[in-house]
Order: sequence, then structure tokens, then C-alpha cells
Amino acid sequence: MSTNLIAQLNSRLEGMSGNERAIAEAILDVPEEVVNLSSQALAERCNVSQSSVIKFCQKVGFSGFPALKIALSAETARNENAQQVHAGIFSDDSLGSVAKKLFASKISALSETMKLNGNDLLEAAVAMIGAADRIMILGVGGSALVAQDLSSKLAKFGKSVIAGGDSHIQLGNLASFGPGDLLIAISYSGKTREVNVAVDFAMENSIPVLFIGASQHKPRPDVVLKCVADESVVRSASIATRTAQMAITDLLFVLFVQGQGDVAKRISDSQALVRRIR
Repeated sequence: MSTNLIAQLNSRLEGMSGNERAIAEAILDVPEEVVNLSSQALAERCNVSQSSVIKFCQKVGFSGFPALKIALSAETARNENAQQVHAGIFSDDSLGSVAKKLFASKISALSETMKLNGNDLLEAAVAMIGAADRIMILGVGGSALVAQDLSSKLAKFGKSVIAGGDSHIQLGNLASFGPGDLLIAISYSGKTREVNVAVDFAMENSIPVLFIGASQHKPRPDVVLKCVADESVVRSASIATRTAQMAITDLLFVLFVQGQGDVAKRISDSQALVRRIR
């Protein structure tokens, strides 16, 4: 088991059974409380049996609940007076420590995210982008920034893309989409209501769906690309989450551009037009 227990639990959430997911989410939601619980108390909090907690610990690489708590304590234990300002970063950390932790968090997000997405999934996602007549990219909060960034990149290469703005307007636009179009849904948790409403509608109407995040839909969208970030404890901003999401969207863009036959000319034309205002 990696020393980064929280990130590892995040990466395994989607493949867990109902009981396992309940235990993992309880740990991720309030790890500082879990380290002070007994296995029976955690079981009661999750409405599972005590044996389920023990089996869960063993499945994720620990001999039992005490060993898991030791690993969790190493990630959460701090001076009582220190305040957590971001995941793993506290008010009494030195500048060097903050920089090291933040960069480590980003590197971990990139590394863990890359491990979860095979070439076949990436190729399928790029093919969907290339085949789509119109593309809607929908995200809320920090994910909206990722959506807007991907939208601007794809638009430069001739794709008809809708992103950003009021989510109600976005959903209204989606109502005109059909099987030849594409919905790219971005939600790290998979719980964003606006995104899930859009995905449900798309799947009901045979609109292809590329989901970036932890999709909880059944049946699953056409392609799901997973993101991992260690930010479940305290998030002053979705820094590592956005890093993981943008790593995926940037990769999709580069792979899409790689398949275009006139890349150099398109880039040159774009740059030439921008130079006219200088």
C-alpha cells in the first residue's frame, strides 16, 4: 500500500462494493475522527459489520484496522494549534515544506491518474471527439475552468464546442443534441447534480458521453476516464483535482491534434491572426 492512503482510497472508490465504498468514504470524509474510532464504532457509523471493516483493511493492504489507523494518523497528525489550509498543508508549515507538499500532491495526482487510464480508453475518447459534429463540455466550479480550457483548445482546430456559462443554459442547449454530437462531462466526485442530469439525458437520448471523473451512472457512459487527487480532507481550492483533470484534457487535446493532417498550418494561421492586434 502506498504511504498516500487517502489518494489510494480515492483511486479505488469506483471499483469497490457497497460496503467497501461506505467504509472508504467515511475514512475520506473525516480521517481525523476515524483515527480515534474502534473498528466496531466505524462499522456502526457505516452500517456494516465489524468483520467488513477488517476485511476492508486487509483488502487495501493492511493487517487490520489498527495498522490502517497508524497509516492514516501519519497523514493527519499535526500540532493541535495548526490549521489545515489545504490538503496536507498546515498553517505551521515552512515555505519549503508547503512547496514540497504541493508539488508532491500534483505529481501524485498526475501519476495515479495516468495509471488508471489505458491506451484503449484514451483512443476511444479521442475518436469520439473527432467524430462529433458538436461538443458540449460541462463542469461546475473548478471543473468549469477545465471545461473552458478544453473548449478553447478544441475550437482552434475547428470543433464546434459549447462550454461555460450558466448551467441551466447549458442543459437547455443539450436538449438540441443528437447521436452525432458529444457530451464531455467533468466531475471529480461524480456527484455534481447538473452534470449528472446532463449525463442521464444524454444516455436516454443516445448522445455519446465521455465522462472525466468518478462516474456513478448505471449503465456506464460510453467512455469514463478517471482522475485521482488527494484532496478529500480539506480543500481551499481544487488544486490537485484540477491538475489531474487538466492532465487528462490536455492529453486528449494533444492526441486529437496529432491526428489532424494540417497541424502546422492551423497553428500558423492562428498565430498570424493574433499578431494582427499587436
